[in-house]
Formats: sequence, structure tokens, C-alpha cells
Amino acid sequence: MSTLRRYQKDPRILLNSALHMFRSKKIITTIVEGICDKRFLSQWTSIDSEIRFDGMDGKPLVEKAFLESQKKPYCDFDFLLFFVDIDFDYIHQKQLNLHNSFIYNAYCSEEKKLHYNDLECYLLNTSALAKVLANFDIEPYEVDTIRDKLKTGSRAIGSLRAADYIAQRKFGLSKSILNGLEIDDYFDPSNIFINLKEIKQDLPRWSNYKEHVEDLVSIAEKLDRETPNDWSLSRGHDVTKMLSMHLETRSRRKVTTESIEMMLRLACEKFEFENSPMGKRFIKTACVAA
Repeated sequence: MSTLRRYQKDPRILLNSALHMFRSKKIITTIVEGICDKRFLSQWTSIDSEIRFDGMDGKPLVEKAFLESQKKPYCDFDFLLFFVDIDFDYIHQKQLNLHNSFIYNAYCSEEKKLHYNDLECYLLNTSALAKVLANFDIEPYEVDTIRDKLKTGSRAIGSLRAADYIAQRKFGLSKSILNGLEIDDYFDPSNIFINLKEIKQDLPRWSNYKEHVEDLVSIAEKLDRETPNDWSLSRGHDVTKMLSMHLETRSRRKVTTESIEMMLRLACEKFEFENSPMGKRFIKTACVAA
């Protein structure tokens, strides 16, 4: 690893820089997972807002920086915000960072309620989806049907992804049972349909632990039955990939996952963000643009 890379990954260096900016200019630092989070939040901050963004090297760095920030001298100052996706942490019953400065996308800490696992799933459940679809000449009456199909397909895939971690811990395994899963070969883009039956049949071909495939499937099915929130087993990148493949089929032009995620971020309405769990907490600190 290069010296620069080590520098970027060192939470103490990140925090020292943030503390310097606060002491010298009273600027708050928001530590985010990636550049897309910065771009999304930046559109809600005014030109004169005293806030900057840092991190942008994955969720582990954000979490390490938060833990370090609870120590002296950092804990003596109120100069930080942390912004991450909750992913499957809630489903996996991992200990959450329940702190005023730590914001999970689409998780309400006051109600202890999960709305969505990540920013992409949140955006797909706002008016942003209708705006994106309008750019592909899709009529408004189709929006809810497309959203429901994306939810069903991503939940099927997500139940396996979420079950993988649980199964690994249950059986003391050092590697993933699922061993990755690309949806391309099992997805019908025209009908937005995931062939879950075929996935389960093919799992033994690529699994690291063929003897635990039935256990994985059993846990996934149990999660599906016992997890009431419609979107709690969905991963945003699965949803946006399915949507991009569907739109590419309908429009007969190249549509990337990255372009769909960018369009969703830009299409989000200010009032919807302000009323979201993360928006309400973010605007308490940031100077939100008019």
C-alpha cells in the first residue's frame, strides 16, 4: 500500500484534519462512504454553509473514524457528522452507532425503525423514480408496477445475501457460502423478473461450501417470512442494476447502473429529503440550500 493510500485510510489523520478545520474556520466535517454520498448531500448545502466532506473510502473507514472520534481530544468538540448506509446491519442485529452525529440512511433512530437499507432504495421510493422513468418515455401509470417488481426481485436476491452472513456465523465458516451472486444470468429484464428457483438449483456449482447450500436457502426463506418491512432485504445496487437492464431493453440504448443512480440523486426533491430520517438530522447541522 502506498504512503498516500495509508494516509487516506488513517482515521486519526482524517480526524486531525477535520479538527484543524473546525478550530481555524469553524467548519463541520461530514465523513461519508463514497463520492456519490458527497454529491447527494452537497446539493442540499448552500454556498455559505460551513461544512465540508471527507472519507469517501468505504463504510469501514467511516465507522473507524467514528470510534476514534469518541476519544480525546476529538470528543471535546462538536465538529463531525458521519453518514453511512445501514445495509444489512439491522437485519444481522449488529450493534448500531446510535449517536447524534452518526446518521444512517433511511433509518429513524428515534423510532428505532428501518425504512430502507441504503440511499438507492430510499430514492427509488420517492418521486425521483417517476422523474427518471419519464426520461425514458415511460408513463406515470407504470411507475408503481415497476417499483413493485423491483422490490420483489431485489428482496429475493437480498434474502440470500443477508442469509449468507448469518450462516457463516452459525456454522463458523471462514468464507462466504454464497460466494458472490451476479443477477445477469437469472434476470428477465423485459418483465423485471428474478428466477429464484434457478438460482437455488445452480448454487452448488459455485458455492464455497456445497454442504451448506441447503442451510443458506433455509435461512433465506426464514428471513423472507419473518422480515415484515417490504424493502428490508433489498440492496440498492441490485435494484438499480435491474432497473438499468430493464430500461436498456426498453429504450434500446446503453443504460448503466451508475447513470441511473446519478439520475435518481439529481431527481430527488428537497422537501422529500428534508422529511426523511437522515434529512431531518442532516439539516440540523448543515446550512441547507433554499
